[in-house]
Amino acid sequence: MMRYPTTIRRSARRKAYTLVEVLITVTIMGMSAAVVVPSMRNGGTLGVQAGARIIVSDLLYAQNEAMAQNATRRVIFTPDDNRYRVQRYDQTEAKWLDDFNPVLGGNSTNNYTIDFDEDSRFKGIEIVSANFGSDAWVEFDDMGNPSSGGTVVIRFNDLSYEIKVAPFTGRVTVKLVE
Repeated sequence: MMRYPTTIRRSARRKAYTLVEVLITVTIMGMSAAVVVPSMRNGGTLGVQAGARIIVSDLLYAQNEAMAQNATRRVIFTPDDNRYRVQRYDQTEAKWLDDFNPVLGGNSTNNYTIDFDEDSRFKGIEIVSANFGSDAWVEFDDMGNPSSGGTVVIRFNDLSYEIKVAPFTGRVTVKLVE
């Protein structure tokens, strides 16, 4: 009778998973599904969170750009039109220009406007209000300080988020509105 080396015999026997391995895998998949599936059921939840994130990122970009360029930047919200835009102040012409586009570069021929009605990523999201003192815009000076503190509220169905810009520091925070 011919005998094979021990390593060959062991590898020949190991061609299937054990019951314990299968049970552990199924348990992990079940727990993952329990966490992921509820958040995926309502696509609007992800959309309104994305809307809040893009507003926050554009506020922070305008603030950082104002400091980097030593110039004033403004984010103007128009809740009636469900949009907002970023502007720059041209000191040589002494006027506000809409040709500021953080996506295409600092000075572009296309203005930077986020329209929640037209952008398919944000369908159903509504800018409920924008209140920065008595204005619907916030302006960042060359030190990154906001003209005033204030809030922007966005909503999808019954889910609302409040984006807050702190006075003086310009710190941007987001909270779920109950």
